[in-house]
Amino acid sequence: IKKIYHLKMTLYIKACQRKGLHIGEGCRVMKGTSFGSEPNLVSIGDEVLISFYVSFVTHDGATWVFRDKDSTVTKFAPISVGKRAFIGARAIILPGVTIGERSVIAAGSVVNKNVPAGEVWGGVPAKKIMTTDDYYKKTKG
Repeated sequence: IKKIYHLKMTLYIKACQRKGLHIGEGCRVMKGTSFGSEPNLVSIGDEVLISFYVSFVTHDGATWVFRDKDSTVTKFAPISVGKRAFIGARAIILPGVTIGERSVIAAGSVVNKNVPAGEVWGGVPAKKIMTTDDYYKKTKG
């Protein structure tokens, strides 16, 4: 079963790359990750680890409520993830967000702001918890 999930994810990523998704070298993307309906707006740096069921949302579908007033009101924005970042399970990355190099996004977080390099963010909405240096010290014991 693991091999089937891996194959399915590999085929999905290749299809997204044909649509313009950029994924750097040495990345790992776990099952259920979604690059949304505009994968061309997503750029992933080298050696990034994306845990399972992460969602990259590149547009704000809520603008649908304005269609009767002004059908030109839409919001599409790119998402960028820097080198060696980690994105935890079931995190949601919203339009226009940049996640800095060597940053950590906690599981279940909703990221609606740019995350500077070297920081750990979590929550709904996500906010800074600590630096990755502090996280290293804490986990090292």
